[in-house]
Amino acid sequence: MNTCQPLATVARRLDTSESDLLGFAERRWISCVKKSGAIFLSSRDEYKARFILHLQRLRLTDVEIGTVLEVERPLYSLAQIPKILGRPVRTEPDSTKKERN
Repeated sequence: MNTCQPLATVARRLDTSESDLLGFAERRWISCVKKSGAIFLSSRDEYKARFILHLQRLRLTDVEIGTVLEVERPLYSLAQIPKILGRPVRTEPDSTKKERN
């Protein structure tokens, strides 16, 4: 079942910012829904955003992330990413977590 949650709730759950998620929507990687002035994200797009955040931690560029998202479909996997990008990719993200203000 595809449910929607407020953007702020999803951002907290994913340990990211609302502006990061809105940036994903601007790049057309995910879709947000506006209702009565509030912004919501579907469970499907939350799952996709989680994958995108993982790709960012692997230091993929926005262009590379876009390329991966054009090919990969849920259930997302890192297994095909080196083949998709034509280069090796570290499978473990950086251990440093971005600082939050």
